[in-house]
Amino acid sequence: MGMVISAASIMNRAYTGNTGFKDPNFRKNRTNHEVVNADRRAMARALERLENLDFSSREEDDTKSIYNTVTSFIEIYNNTVTSAGGSETNEINRTAREMKKLMKEHSSALEAMGISVKSDGTVRIDKDELKTATTRQVSKVFGNSDFIGDMKKLMRKLRNQVNREVPRAVEQEEPAKNGTLTSETVGANLNLYV
Repeated sequence: MGMVISAASIMNRAYTGNTGFKDPNFRKNRTNHEVVNADRRAMARALERLENLDFSSREEDDTKSIYNTVTSFIEIYNNTVTSAGGSETNEINRTAREMKKLMKEHSSALEAMGISVKSDGTVRIDKDELKTATTRQVSKVFGNSDFIGDMKKLMRKLRNQVNREVPRAVEQEEPAKNGTLTSETVGANLNLYV
């Protein structure tokens, strides 16, 4: 029998080091770049958690953990697709559109478990319907290695895009002083790993 981890704990772990970004008011007072970066990290952690779930288990604690993990993932996905979609950077916007497209590709399987893809690309959960879904239904999307792999690729792409934006933002805010070397390598090497 496994231990049930609450959705709140899963969210805290996903936003480790950035827990303020779970709060909509905190997010409003941050730059889009900061929000996208925090969401992207949380998504990467949430995908790892999904990947490690045992969808074949029939233990009640495990099914509760699956439910909590999926609901947390959906919230993080919505945060990420919204913040990335609100970026002023075309590449980041394109990645948000790719995330939405991937979710829409799985819309029929999602709807079978009470999750609907809205017109803006975010998703809505009918929690009562999700609670009655079987682990087999849930695993068709959230236990699907192709879905997880494709979403992970998008998060790596988003990480690289966010990291490329760091030097441009720094250069715009503070011009390089004489004798100071400014290069994209500085920004590209920051936060490479989740």
